Amino acid sequence: MSQDTQQNAGTPQMLDPESAYATVHQRVYAPVFFEKLASQYGIKPQNEADAMEMLTMAAQLRTAHDVELEKQASVGNPVLAGAKAHLQQQLNAHGYNTPHPDTNQQLIKEAAAQASFDPDLARAVLSLQTASEMAAQQAAQQQHA
Repeated sequence: MSQDTQQNAGTPQMLDPESAYATVHQRVYAPVFFEKLASQYGIKPQNEADAMEMLTMAAQLRTAHDVELEKQASVGNPVLAGAKAHLQQQLNAHGYNTPHPDTNQQLIKEAAAQASFDPDLARAVLSLQTASEMAAQQAAQQQHA
């Protein structure tokens, strides 16, 4: 075993951001997505091509949904915002200040817990975190320059 290999034997190899994202997507997001489709709608992909089509459609729908939310947020509704704030005050006053996670959040937490023992997924998450920190450092340096 070479000296370089020995030095890196205990250190997980970092992935490029694209590979890291693909690993997280494949091991966390996709299983939750397909479990929800199967349990709530009885929809299961018949093959890999079907699965990719479903994921593509989901991404397109998510993008359209996010665009619509941005439009709504930019218009704003002061009456609705005031009503929401008043409701939150009343709920807090009566001890109902703990939000309850929805089913999607619970599925994501379960998938993340199961995947936490996967060394490839751990490496992918660490790689994404490192890339994010490096991008933040570069942005901070550019602001100060």
